[in-house]
Amino acid sequence: MKRTALITAIAAAILLACGDDEGPVGVGKVRYWDIAWSSPETVLTDIEMLGEQSGWACGYRYNETTGTYDGLIYRYDGTNWEVALFLPGTMGAKLTAIDFLGEKNGWALGNREGGMVPGPVVLHYNGETWGEVATMGLNGGVMKLLAAAGDNDVWISDGLSAYHFDGYFWMAYPLSVGGDVDRWVFPNANVGWAVSYDTGYCYRWVSEMGGWMLEPRPLYNVTAFYFTADGSGVYADYVNIPPVSERTNIYRRAGGAETSYKRIYATGERRLLTACGFFPPDYFFFAGPNSAFEVVGEDVNVLGYVPSSDLGVVRAISIAAQRDVWGVMGKSLDRGPSFIVHKKS
Repeated sequence: MKRTALITAIAAAILLACGDDEGPVGVGKVRYWDIAWSSPETVLTDIEMLGEQSGWACGYRYNETTGTYDGLIYRYDGTNWEVALFLPGTMGAKLTAIDFLGEKNGWALGNREGGMVPGPVVLHYNGETWGEVATMGLNGGVMKLLAAAGDNDVWISDGLSAYHFDGYFWMAYPLSVGGDVDRWVFPNANVGWAVSYDTGYCYRWVSEMGGWMLEPRPLYNVTAFYFTADGSGVYADYVNIPPVSERTNIYRRAGGAETSYKRIYATGERRLLTACGFFPPDYFFFAGPNSAFEVVGEDVNVLGYVPSSDLGVVRAISIAAQRDVWGVMGKSLDRGPSFIVHKKS
């Protein structure tokens, strides 16, 4: 149960402003990451590792014949990444998120932008096969966030409303009071956290109150974060307010009754961080197109930095074990290439 979202258009625009060298991508190792898998056509959007020997990823590729997108889900068996589900042509979809509660309980989210039945697509994996879940009760908008919080406890969102599935029905909850929510995480079934890059608003799902509550302190320009059930965690922002040059800050958030924030890292360099992962009890990992950091307590370890990336944006990461991190990267959300990357230290 993760999670942050697919990298937003805003963050992609920041990356463009940061600069990006066009150059050949080699086989094996590029910059900080090892390349585990790549495709010249597929757009990979999300990844979920269930351990060091098991994982899933999702995405799509453009179908020239139908003018729509083929949905794709890949599975890792400890050695190779192979196609596990192919949704072709008019029944295909742009799959944008994947999440698992265990080896026999997985979910994927996407959108059909054309074809026979346009609208949201929700898929469930029962340990043997993937099947489509009815989406009656959804507004038909473009869904971009997914979280499997518990058994029969699944959330999706279009950024303005949150929709909860109890195994039978979808129920809508107001989420944003202005500006799309573009990333969220559910540490468990009772607590969820969501933030908006546009407004800085931070929201908390409180199950006993049955609603999303606006947190008193805004978190401006958040590009990646992870908060645990008690509210402790980390987040990264990206600041570009002239005459101050661009910089990234990493903050540590203390949870519990006395919530507080402390900046534990700052740089004047263009180190945009677009994804964050967590491995209990207190290991956090940030990644971006040109850098990677790990955070334990208030200690920040800079793992890699280069002026630019050959692989594009880190769209999502998943931690298989402490210091065993996987991610998906790519330059375009329309066409490939995309990469599954891995770093174990």
